[in-house]
Amino acid sequence: MKVFFALLLIANIAFAVFQWLLPFEQLFVQSRKAPAAEELQLLSEANTEIVSAVEVVAEVEAKAETSTDIEAASEAESVEPAPPEPETLVTEDDSDKRVCYTIGPIKDKARAIEVSGRYSGKQVTTTLKSSLEKQYMGVMVYIGGHKTRTDALKTADALSAQGVRDHFIINRQDQPNLLSLGVFGLKKNADGLKARVQRLGFSAETEARYRERTIFWVYAEQSSEDELLHLLKEAEFGDGISQIPTQCLPT
Repeated sequence: MKVFFALLLIANIAFAVFQWLLPFEQLFVQSRKAPAAEELQLLSEANTEIVSAVEVVAEVEAKAETSTDIEAASEAESVEPAPPEPETLVTEDDSDKRVCYTIGPIKDKARAIEVSGRYSGKQVTTTLKSSLEKQYMGVMVYIGGHKTRTDALKTADALSAQGVRDHFIINRQDQPNLLSLGVFGLKKNADGLKARVQRLGFSAETEARYRERTIFWVYAEQSSEDELLHLLKEAEFGDGISQIPTQCLPT
């Protein structure tokens, strides 16, 4: 037992001498490096966290800038553009400075020419126009159905014997050898003769008669800045001639 304690004492003394001769830092080099490496690992991890935080901050700032741009664009779109200032335009007066009228109807061409000259002499532009119209003549009483002129003459002689002596023969393309008993301006007079002839045993008919005639009109144009002319005479008004306002023809 004493030997064991003696050996233990010697070992402690030897260790103390060895430790005194060799510094502690050199003896435990490896053990001191491990914490350093461990601390380096922790620093690396810390650096990684810092970089990540910077990236997050940058991303947030980028989103904020994008949001600001979108809001600015929306505000720009919502603002209505100011209306353009009206421009002062200088335009020419292209209004029609004519007054137009038609004078008529005039039955005689010579008279129409004289009326036209009366207006054109006052620096009025005139044009002579004509149209074809049907003129009502009255109601004709007649007897038809004759194949020949001789048959029509026989009917005329029979009527004369009965006291109806006003008659004459007319020929039409669709009805030849008609025996006309007269044309009446009043329909009641024509109907009275028709009834009388029918009582005598003849087949009488009535028909409205027209004739075509050419009538004339004077078309006139004058300036609206001048006094409107009225050059018709009283006799012309009595014949149904008038000055009628009308739309001007295209120039």
